[in-house]
Formats: sequence, structure tokens, C-alpha cells
Amino acid sequence: MVLISNEFRSMEACLQSLRARWQDYGQEGSFEHFVEFTLALDNLTEQLNRLKLPGLLRQCEGLESTALALFGDADSHPVSPQDAAALARQVATLSHSIESALVPVPDSEQEHRRQASTPQNPAAEWAKPRAIWLVAEESHAWVPGLAEQLGFFGFRVHRYGWGDAPPAGASPLVTLFIPSAGGYDNDEFHLIQRVRSEHPTSQLFCLSVPKSLEVTVALLRAGADAAIQAELETLTVLGRVLDLLQSQEQEPYRVLVVEDSPTAVAMIRRSLSQHGIDSHAIGNPRQLLEAVEQYRPDLVLMDMYMPHCTGVEATRVLRQLTAYQTLPVVYLSSETDMGMQVEALRLGGDQFLTKPCNPVLLAAVVKTKIERYREMQRHSQHDSLTGLLNHSAAKGRLNLLVQSLQGKGDPLCVAMLDIDHFKSVNDTYGHPVGDQVIRSLAWLLKGRLRSTDIIGRYGGEEFIVVLRNANLDQAEAVLDCIRADFATLPHAHAAGALRAAFSAGLAEFPAWTTGNDLTRAADEALLEAKRQGRNRVVRAPQRNSAQ
Repeated sequence: MVLISNEFRSMEACLQSLRARWQDYGQEGSFEHFVEFTLALDNLTEQLNRLKLPGLLRQCEGLESTALALFGDADSHPVSPQDAAALARQVATLSHSIESALVPVPDSEQEHRRQASTPQNPAAEWAKPRAIWLVAEESHAWVPGLAEQLGFFGFRVHRYGWGDAPPAGASPLVTLFIPSAGGYDNDEFHLIQRVRSEHPTSQLFCLSVPKSLEVTVALLRAGADAAIQAELETLTVLGRVLDLLQSQEQEPYRVLVVEDSPTAVAMIRRSLSQHGIDSHAIGNPRQLLEAVEQYRPDLVLMDMYMPHCTGVEATRVLRQLTAYQTLPVVYLSSETDMGMQVEALRLGGDQFLTKPCNPVLLAAVVKTKIERYREMQRHSQHDSLTGLLNHSAAKGRLNLLVQSLQGKGDPLCVAMLDIDHFKSVNDTYGHPVGDQVIRSLAWLLKGRLRSTDIIGRYGGEEFIVVLRNANLDQAEAVLDCIRADFATLPHAHAAGALRAAFSAGLAEFPAWTTGNDLTRAADEALLEAKRQGRNRVVRAPQRNSAQ
């Protein structure tokens, strides 16, 4: 899996920063330069984790553990020549591994991709097969069905046996391991270790894992990222693989600093900026409610003792407001009395850091708290059955996107999809089968569309899709291809398999100028598709923005 585009640039920038900070420390040997090095290393670790690159992440975490063990204080630097040499070797090894993942796409392949995305084939830009390696014997009963399922959802599967040489070329997105009849043995553990070493950017999923602590630990030590038990096979594999395709891009973390000391504010904001964390500072707690309303922070760093009120009192005020009852608050104070700290946490805080705070620890606490806060918010915005955005979240993102495009003229298409005759599926085969049909369409949309497109479950068997930078011709070609493939996808049930279809309606911005107008026009086109016989894509009639 070769990193390109924005991922290429961000990873390259992180690596260059790490090298520069290590070189500075090698020349100066000061504690301040070692702090800068560990901050750059922590930032790189965060980037690898965000991009879900497990092999590289393990190497980076190993280097980070070594560095933090040597952190100490100003009197312990420079570190000994032996420790410096060991760190230098780890930096070089990590740099080489990341450089291997940053190999640019050859000109010939770039030209091939460019030709494949010409206007003669508008759907080609969306239909980008991702490579999956399937390590299993050809005779294994699961191989044909699993390969067929993955192919339906837009993956290119390469199977090879446990004793065969792996395919040449770029690393796959995922390698799936299915053991022979005897289960995982030493030879298979060694192959997993080899694949982990040679393909640090890939995810490794081991299937048919027994309910054994010993076997699972051995697989994880060998480099596996997931150990999946037999009864969870198909649904878990498809769901987890498709989750890897979702966009990792997100808004920068936002931290509100409530601190009356300009020196402390400067130190905190500098430490946060090293990790790409945005921050806003206020020196007077009287400004707190206005600041959280306007800045919309993901976390508040709250000084314990300020003019007008204490940090605990300010936090208790926040907790009276429904919108901020779960907003993380981390106290900063020179207070060392354990009883006072416990009381502060009991009255609304989430963590207590003592000043002066280690910048690496500060950044780690902030990022961990924000990740959990955003994950909690994410669960409230996503549909539990499909993992897609729910109705309100999808409409909210569409409205924000349309607002951002006003006056720019960039194209945008909204599609409303509805599974045909879905009530009869539930009535005939039962709701569990109906749920699987819904889930399969969700997976197909996730597998075939771009990570920048918006996909939501609008309700029941209805979906909303927002295609960015797409006109009606392109959107219709893409959705019609997905429609045709979905109609051939078998959905298993107790008596065999059934097939389903969907209808879709399309509307285009800026012909329709608001999010509500777009969804209403697409929904009316969807009804027209139903009237015309279903299993088709219909465009909404065009209109001028003045109408």
C-alpha cells in the first residue's frame, strides 16, 4: 500500500521534522533539544496511528518508549554515547521503513490511472480496486466465497498458499490468513512475522482463531492486527476491511486554555502546536461561556486558581449546561495536595496535571481525552446497523458542505437510494435477513465510493449519498454501476440466497441551492424511479437558482 497525495506529504513532513530534531540534539545535546525530538516523535506516532499503519506504528512506539525512558531532566543530558547510538539506529531503521512506504507511483502507472479516469468512463474514478492478499490453500472451502464477496465490494484479491512466494509489487491494504486444518503452527507464525516485517503498512487479519489465550497472544506477538474467531468470520472481515477505507481526515483538535499566566499560556500553546493541535487562550474565567460557544473546543485546560473564581467553580458552571456536560476538562495547577486534587476531580474535572507539566505528557493526555470525546460523539452520529452516518448527521454535513460551496460553482450531486420491495423481504425471510440486505448495500457504497463522499442511512431501507466534485453524468454513471452490481449480489438465508435491487434519485448543486432543496429534489426523482418500474437511477428535473 503506497502512500500518496496528502498522506504522502503529511508523513514526509513528520519524518523530516523527526530527523531535523534528532540532528539538532546530536549537535547540541541539550535537554530542550531532546524535548523537541520527543515531541516530533510523538507527532509521528500520532500520524501513523491515524493512518492505521500498524507495522510502522510498532516501530515508532518502540523508539518512543526508548526515548521516554531517557527523558529525565536537564542534568541527564546529553545521554551516554551508547544510548545515543542505540537511538540513532532506531531512527535510521524507522526512517528506512517509512521511506519504503513513501515510494512515488511510477510515471507509467500514473499515466495508466489518468487514462482510466477519462470522461469516457466517469465511474472509473470511484471504482478503485484495493489489493487484498489471501493466504490460504486453494482447496480451502472458504476461499471461493470470501474472494467473491471481497470482489463485490471493490477489492482485488490475490490468493497464495502458505508455502508460496507472496505476490511482487506494492504492499496490500490487508493480508488475510486462513490456517490449514491443523490450525496455526510455528511455520505459519513465522510467515506472519515475515509479512509483518516486509509490509509494515499493511493490516494483518488472522481468521479461524480458536478461543485460546495462548494462540491469540502468539498471533499478536507475530504481528497480527486482528485475531478473528470462526463464527464471526465473514461479517467481521468485511466490516473491518471496509472501515479501513473511511477517511481519516478530521478537523484539528481544539483546546481552550483558561489560564491567567501569559508565560504558562505560551508554553502550553507551543507544546500543543507541535502536535498540530489548535488552541485558544483566555485569561479571565468570566469569558468562559462565550469562548466555548464561539470556539467549540474539544477540551478545556483549566487553571485551578484564577481571579474572580477557581477552576473548579468554572467547571461546575460548565457542567450545568447540557451541551458541555461531557466536554473534557483537565486541571492545571501547582497544587500537590492529594485531597484537593481528588475533590477537584469529584466536582467535575477529568484529570489533574501538576505544573510545570512535561510537554510530552501534556500532549498525550490532551490527545487521549479528545480522541475518547470525539469517539463518543461519533457513536451518537452513526447508525448502529451499518456504521454509516445517521439521518441528522448526514443532513448536517450536507448543509455545511453546501454552505461552503455557495458562490464557488463547484459541482455536487445528492442521491437518495431506496431498496426495492424491502417490506416483502422482511415479511418473507425475516428481519435478520432484511438487516443483512441493508448492511450489504451500506458495505457496497463504502467499498465503491470515495472516502471524501458522504454516505448516510437516512432511515429504514433508505440511504443518502453526496458525491463531491461530481456532475450529473458522473454521478449517474457511478450509481448505475453500483446499482447493477448490487442487483447481482446474493444475500444468504436459511433456504438459499435472494437478490435485491435499489432505485435512486439524483439532484445537482447549484441547480438546487440548499441542502433541503437537494434532498427534496432527489427524493422526488427517487419516487419517479419507483413509478418507472424500480431498479433504476433517475435525475431530478433541472431548474435555475432563480426559480
